[in-house]
Amino acid sequence: MQRPQGSSERTPLVPPTYMFESSISRSYQKRLRNFQCAVCVVLILLLSVTLLVTISYNLTLGGPEFPEVVSPTTPSSPEGNLTRRLMLSPDLMPIMNRTWPLNGRPIPKWKAETVSPEAIDAAVQKGKAMLVKRRIIERSLTPLDSESPAFRGQRAAATSALVKPIAETAYAVEEATRELLNSTEIPDAVGAVGVGPATNGSFPEPAYCRPPTAPCVISKYRTQDGSCNNLDHPLLWGVSNTPFRRVLPPDYGDGVSSPRTGWNGAPLPSARDVSVTVHRPSYAHDTQFTVMLAVWGQFIDHDITATALNKGANSTPISCCTDMTIHPECFPVKLDPEDPFYQDYNLTCMEFVRSAPAPTCHFGHREQLNQATAFLDASTVYSFMENKTNQLRAGANGQLRMLKLGPWELLPPSTDPNDGCNTVEMNAKGRYCFESGDDRANENLHLTTMHLLWARQHNRVAARLQQLNPAWDDQQLFQETRRIVGAQMQHITYAEFLPSILGEDVMWSLNLTLQESGYATVYDSAVDPSIANHFSAAAFRFAHTLLPGLIHNVDLSTGTVSYTHLHEMLFNPYALYNEQGSKRSVRSAIYTPVHAVDPHITSELSNHLFERSVANSSSSVKGANPLPCGLDLVSLNIQRGRDHGLPAYPAWREHCGLSRPHTFEDLEPIFDELSLSRICKIYKSVDDIDLYTGALAEDPKGRLLGPTLTCLVADQFLRIKVGDRYWYETSDPDIKFTPEQLYEIRKTTLAGVICANEGLLDQAQPRVMEALSATNPLVDCKELPQPDFKPWKDPDPNQPTKKPSSKNNNKG
Repeated sequence: MQRPQGSSERTPLVPPTYMFESSISRSYQKRLRNFQCAVCVVLILLLSVTLLVTISYNLTLGGPEFPEVVSPTTPSSPEGNLTRRLMLSPDLMPIMNRTWPLNGRPIPKWKAETVSPEAIDAAVQKGKAMLVKRRIIERSLTPLDSESPAFRGQRAAATSALVKPIAETAYAVEEATRELLNSTEIPDAVGAVGVGPATNGSFPEPAYCRPPTAPCVISKYRTQDGSCNNLDHPLLWGVSNTPFRRVLPPDYGDGVSSPRTGWNGAPLPSARDVSVTVHRPSYAHDTQFTVMLAVWGQFIDHDITATALNKGANSTPISCCTDMTIHPECFPVKLDPEDPFYQDYNLTCMEFVRSAPAPTCHFGHREQLNQATAFLDASTVYSFMENKTNQLRAGANGQLRMLKLGPWELLPPSTDPNDGCNTVEMNAKGRYCFESGDDRANENLHLTTMHLLWARQHNRVAARLQQLNPAWDDQQLFQETRRIVGAQMQHITYAEFLPSILGEDVMWSLNLTLQESGYATVYDSAVDPSIANHFSAAAFRFAHTLLPGLIHNVDLSTGTVSYTHLHEMLFNPYALYNEQGSKRSVRSAIYTPVHAVDPHITSELSNHLFERSVANSSSSVKGANPLPCGLDLVSLNIQRGRDHGLPAYPAWREHCGLSRPHTFEDLEPIFDELSLSRICKIYKSVDDIDLYTGALAEDPKGRLLGPTLTCLVADQFLRIKVGDRYWYETSDPDIKFTPEQLYEIRKTTLAGVICANEGLLDQAQPRVMEALSATNPLVDCKELPQPDFKPWKDPDPNQPTKKPSSKNNNKG
């Protein structure tokens, strides 16, 4: 080191050690610098070559950290199967190495000798007697208070009156099954008794229990109820009012239908206690996505699932938290007397009615009923029931009925005072809730707005088709528009929604991606698209965790932001009667960030679900809580899974090819640390953990969903695509769109649909389910691509067909 030089400063100046001595010649310094630069260049070149070789090796052969991913055998183009080689997280590799769609475990048949006809006759008589007893009980039940959150909750399930006789038949068969079990030498059931003898008309049976009486009519338009989509299973696969698809044998407490119990037969912890312990509120936002992601998820969920509930006499809601006679289908949630919220209301019971059973054509365990079609067919816009569809139609020009208020239109009003939504106060002002293709449309303001948006979209497209084809009658205009709208909903779901929740890598790996041009030969008649029981009752309910407690309302003219409590938007669609109501609703959905997918759920849903606002209360008791408090959505979700006999969480990891945990220690690398500590406190065994709770507790490691949810959600949407004969990209000559029409449909975006209808917005980000960013900025609505519907004009035989333009066309 250089010695200090003399200086008058207090602190001596020491030359840095990296400086050269003045005695070294400048030429030597120059040669040294040149040598150093040469060494640096060589090192950089070597590193670059090594990096390129490593990347090339991983992409072509698969590396040890990111193994090769081979897509399933489902063809994705006419040229044959495509092999995708992608870098995926190691956590997902066991899932991707499975055969897709996933194969479930078949439900075994009874392990018993042939049951005698006499035993079956006696069992049938017992089943019918038990049904008579149930009907007598129903006539004496205390009605559920129409102003209670539980009443609104049961009405939100939108169970059709047609379900009642179907559920009664299934109930009688269950009771007959119990009688058979008592009278024959059948081993004790473990979880599920299995499939018994056919009922063979011993009870009233639905059409799917018998062979079809007439062949399917080949048409380019879907049936309303989903029948004849699969020509080999025309009355069952994906059809409305049929059983959910069971992937794993159910786990019922008695092997037939009673809710799941603990692994050793002991009672499971109260669903509310699990909610309070594990699913506590959190306020961490996922700034990558907006509430519109959750809104679209709920909209399509209602298109493909509609779990029916048991009903009382005349299809009335059932009261379970009462000291009077209890309905046999009651399964209320127990509340701790010291519950941190409900103790203020002196409540120890939360209303819960079991899902309606569905006939299976055999004696055996319970299955639940899906009222909706399994296909993304826009039935949430048009209904899956033909008579309801006819009520929604205007009867002219292919249009849907609308309520005209000055320059804008709303959905037609619902004048049913018992729909759980209408209030005396609002009806007195001439404001009503709304009718749509799905009776759950009024459940929250954002959902109602989405229904309004697509009703307007239908009428806009129908009007354009009429301009192009004046000779088309009302029926052709309606059905062709319905066909287009269904295709647009499919396109948005697989182009915008699924990539957001599953990731592009999973989409490519499973051939869930869409064609950029031409047709996709993906249909497989051997794939059952029916909605899985676990998907409806647990897995797809992950979106509840996305919802924030406060919804942002942005006034772009002033830049001010106001907030609305989430529970105040439930069953409260009246803001749409304001001139700017729909615009404000859309803006709040595309500007409010969502929460992360984790066990934490806002108290707006865990304490205040379906609670009436204080403003509508007529209570005059000073200091008293003016209204019945809300329900807990988390408790209801957990209770629904137990009601449906869903096996515990470890069985679903094993189903997906993931490691099956046997101890709480096995969960340490799977769950986040906080969730694991809370789960260990409330559950006695790993094999008691509910699917809903366990799947949400998984550490997603940077993704939106953890591995189990990714697996279960991806499998269902793959089935919806490849199991739908009417999938919009099909090349089937009886069904397909023309290449020019497909080109236009592929321009569809949710942002474009919003902007095209009644000028709801002046600006929007191109991907409205994603937050504003440098790559997703606000743009003028006129800049968003819009389909041109000219390819639907009946061709003039004297004019040659034009090829689709390569440029975006904003006409239409």
